[in-house]
Amino acid sequence: MYLKYWNLNEEPFRQIATDRMVFMSMQYREGLARLFYLFDQKRTAGMITGPYGVGKTLTFEFLRRRALRDKAQVIQIDAIPNGSLPMARHILRCLGLPDAASTLAEALMTLQVHARQSAPRLKHTLLLVDEAQQLVEGDGFYLVHYLCNLRIGEGGEDPLFTTIIAGTDLLREAMKAQDSLRRRIQLDWRLNPLSERETVEYVQHHIAIAGGDIWIFTNEALAAVYTYSRGIPRSINNICDTSLMLGYAAHARVVDNRIVAQAAHDTGLDSLMA
Repeated sequence: MYLKYWNLNEEPFRQIATDRMVFMSMQYREGLARLFYLFDQKRTAGMITGPYGVGKTLTFEFLRRRALRDKAQVIQIDAIPNGSLPMARHILRCLGLPDAASTLAEALMTLQVHARQSAPRLKHTLLLVDEAQQLVEGDGFYLVHYLCNLRIGEGGEDPLFTTIIAGTDLLREAMKAQDSLRRRIQLDWRLNPLSERETVEYVQHHIAIAGGDIWIFTNEALAAVYTYSRGIPRSINNICDTSLMLGYAAHARVVDNRIVAQAAHDTGLDSLMA
């Protein structure tokens, strides 16, 4: 709707960004490089935590592509409360194994036999578990702990899975009581919101890639975007997209802080400031 008005070639703030649109902050580059290393070296497990909208799902997408590029198998699943058995069945199904287990113990035994007896033809498998704060319910942590212990072959050293769990800070808090599992986590990465400077760079990067003038948003507007979004990329996208629409509707020459304030109100983000 507003692309022609702002001289943009594409939508700059879509929630599912193209590769060109992705903004790589320093912490994100470093964290992603460490996760790639974890997978490349066939390490056992890693953990990503952070607030909703900070980029955990995008990180999983980069990991998935990297693994597929290396012709590894990828299993991705969302944790569900008290859902250990359905999760285990899903993993069995993805591995091409019978998934009719009626108990978690039966499902895990099938995985164990598979790891020990099928070693010559097993691929390195990347297991991605999102919404992992839900693992606190039921046998979730036990399931992940067991999966981390599986090795390829009898007495083998390589893990059957490189397991990456991702969730909110509730996951980080819950893991404090999981001493044995924590010892298997070889990368613990908290993905923080962007700083104010990074937020400005994020907004201007997206606009530049879309072919627009990076100063569509005034300095005051950019400061307001950071204030209302708290540096969370999903919130930045919502505010900026709505701001461009409001600016177009008002025939504004630039997006100023008043337009951003209205956008924050319209998206409900101003209520989070209370």
